[in-house]
Amino acid sequence: MADQELDSSDPSCLHLVSAFLAMDSTESLISLSRVCGGGSVTEGVQRFIWDHCLSKAAQNFHAPYLKNFLKKLIAEIEVNHDLVLDELYEQYAYYMTSLKDDNVVKGRICKCISFLFPAGSSQLPSCPNLGKLVVPLRCSLNMLDGDTGYASLMISVL
Repeated sequence: MADQELDSSDPSCLHLVSAFLAMDSTESLISLSRVCGGGSVTEGVQRFIWDHCLSKAAQNFHAPYLKNFLKKLIAEIEVNHDLVLDELYEQYAYYMTSLKDDNVVKGRICKCISFLFPAGSSQLPSCPNLGKLVVPLRCSLNMLDGDTGYASLMISVL
């Protein structure tokens, strides 16, 4: 039976995308992925993650974060004896060959904070019909180690 495509406006899918943009822990992302798939990371969930998270984030995200997420996502899928999308393996292989863990450049990353609003809850033009507001924050990698590291704030509506 073919796996159905997930609806990107479904609350569980919105929570997954928001958690990804906020660079939540990989455990949290995998847990949200299971919720989207009804208990497991199905091929439909994998396709959703690829289409709405990974393929859009490749240039703007902190590569070691993506590498770690892909590693744990693939492990989660394989543990359940499910098929892993080729795109996930290929992207992970790219990070494995292009990143050196000991040469990670310290600097700034872009982390996005998402705000979700119920449909029709606001008539303001700044709140789109889908009710998503994304705030990109450029922050120091030190933030991941406990320092706040916030450098600037730029608000944009997707």
